[in-house]
Amino acid sequence: MTKMHTKLILILVFCGFAACSSSIDWLKFKRTYNKQYKSAAEEAKRKLIFFENVNRIRDYEHNHPNATFKLAINHLTDQRIQELVTPTKYFMELNPDNRQSSLEMFDVPDSLDWRTKGVVSQVKDQGIEGRVEPVVAVEVIESWYAIQTKNLVAGSVARVDDCCDPQVNVFECITKLGGICREVDYPSVTQQCLPKKCAPFTHFNKVMRLKTQSEDTMVTWIQNSTLFVGIDASRTSFQFYASGIYKDSSCSQTTVDHILQLVGYGKTPSGDLYWICKNSWGTTWGEQGYIRVLRGQNVCGIASYVMQVA
Repeated sequence: MTKMHTKLILILVFCGFAACSSSIDWLKFKRTYNKQYKSAAEEAKRKLIFFENVNRIRDYEHNHPNATFKLAINHLTDQRIQELVTPTKYFMELNPDNRQSSLEMFDVPDSLDWRTKGVVSQVKDQGIEGRVEPVVAVEVIESWYAIQTKNLVAGSVARVDDCCDPQVNVFECITKLGGICREVDYPSVTQQCLPKKCAPFTHFNKVMRLKTQSEDTMVTWIQNSTLFVGIDASRTSFQFYASGIYKDSSCSQTTVDHILQLVGYGKTPSGDLYWICKNSWGTTWGEQGYIRVLRGQNVCGIASYVMQVA
């Protein structure tokens, strides 16, 4: 047998093992996340996307051996990132008198986590191609109300989804609606706006938008309540983030395509500063639905589009 034949056999054996491993991963994925598809054609499509995404995860890990965070297969591995994030549209201007570049600076604690104070609702799953703005807007209003009243009430995302045009700033729309209703009073999307179906239980007086990309100012703001922040979530590293302090130099600092609720900040034992952000992709994504993003470098534009209700 020639060396060429031996090499060819080894390649075929390796490829066989790789294909077997991928097939096992696919079966395990379907079982773990109870995946069921409408047709054989749909399953074949999702299986191909799954294999492509697994290869992307492996390539990223190979090319970034010193990354400060881990990737993993999750329930989104059969989906393309375009199904999860929206092309950038998050730079609509608010009224000039509602914009602030900073507040008076004061001493702040080294860490803060609003989750520990009982004012952050459970992680939601917006679903494939679901709108993220209504989800996060309601979440920051829920938290603001809970901080003021010591009472966390689940707000209706469905009402905001039904009544707020995607091309209109979501907070301006909620203001016109008179605030947010309780989830129990308007629990599901109806595909038509029914503003009188429920009575708002809370409203806010103003919306502040950060004029500068100052993360120090963000630390000051979050002492009062949680923040509505944009981020570039279009990278493989974000879709399959599992744990650790997230930083990806390939993402944009000026173009954001997804929204998170920023609920706190902290510092690792090694001294790395980070933000604590709540995503809307379910609890099987990230750290039980959350991501810790490196603080101080405007990672993936996290300081580029920041708003807070008051």
